[in-house]
Amino acid sequence: MVDMSLILFLEMEKRGSVFRPHSPPYKLRFKSVLLTNWPNIMSYTVILEPEQYSPSALALYAKLGSVSSERLPGERQAEELADARVIVIRLGRVTKELLDKVPNLQVIASPTTGLNHIDLEDVERRGIKIVSLKGRRDITEKVYTTSEHTVALLLSLIRRIPGFNQHVLQGGWDRQRFIGSEISGKTVGIVGCGRLGIRVAEILHAMGARIVGTDPYQSKDKIPSWIEMLSEKDLLQQSDIISLHVDLRPENEHMFSKEQFQAMKPGAFFVNTSRGQLVDESALFDALRSDRLAGAAIDVMDNEDPEGEHLKQNPLVEYAQTHENLLLTPHIGGATKESMAMTEDAIALEVLAVLGHST
Repeated sequence: MVDMSLILFLEMEKRGSVFRPHSPPYKLRFKSVLLTNWPNIMSYTVILEPEQYSPSALALYAKLGSVSSERLPGERQAEELADARVIVIRLGRVTKELLDKVPNLQVIASPTTGLNHIDLEDVERRGIKIVSLKGRRDITEKVYTTSEHTVALLLSLIRRIPGFNQHVLQGGWDRQRFIGSEISGKTVGIVGCGRLGIRVAEILHAMGARIVGTDPYQSKDKIPSWIEMLSEKDLLQQSDIISLHVDLRPENEHMFSKEQFQAMKPGAFFVNTSRGQLVDESALFDALRSDRLAGAAIDVMDNEDPEGEHLKQNPLVEYAQTHENLLLTPHIGGATKESMAMTEDAIALEVLAVLGHST
């Protein structure tokens, strides 16, 4: 510990994308700041998915020291990671190979509720702290984006909006070409009646749908009286639409497989904005190809890769390229300007607290 109460600190007005006190280019202003913890000033943060990252979150990380906030090629990224105490991700994978490049890592920051993109076993072995939204209902209760996206996908699917849009772009104006369906009067099955499931149910209930639900983990006193709780079997048989809102656990991987799709009401619609691993993609493909399902909309896929490697030769992707009853989006349920800024700021504050740095 350096024994001083006051130092001259360089306050940097960033021109590039890396905050680093010892190298240009910066406009510099001298500012006096109290120094309470010298080692924290020397911390180094790398934002691995920096696109449109919250400026206020970046400013918070800068209180720890240098911040790298651009995508760098392999060798340059390795140099940045070698000094990192904190890495910040969204849904990018944190593997053993990545962790090997960050020998001084103390904290992984991920503004997500799910952590299946992180090698948790290796992280625990190395004694690295994870800061995330998991269990942070004080934050997630204010985030409505995934429920909104679920309803948007569902409406796009059953009203066949993408098909109509493409028809118009090709010069057509035939309103009879794609006849869709409406929410009112339909039975919607909510699988997983937690925060997001209930929020989706509230929206669809207001649109005139009958809501049925199933959730063995949720206490009945937390479920609105207008949601009819059923067994999974009865829900599958009765629902015109099924929306999946379940946390991923080892025991529920591929909880929707051939058996569940065959048990569903013929001609039903299926929506998944939870986690891709919950669904057996080959079984979903078979249910669509055989017309067992009228359509599906999914925002999440198994083995997601930020570079899109999981899409290559994927039967669902190939099906969607020639059929308008399967909608795919790249895990954007929580990706709005407002929600991302709020959660990124909250996670940055938590990282500072974990490292003993006051704000």
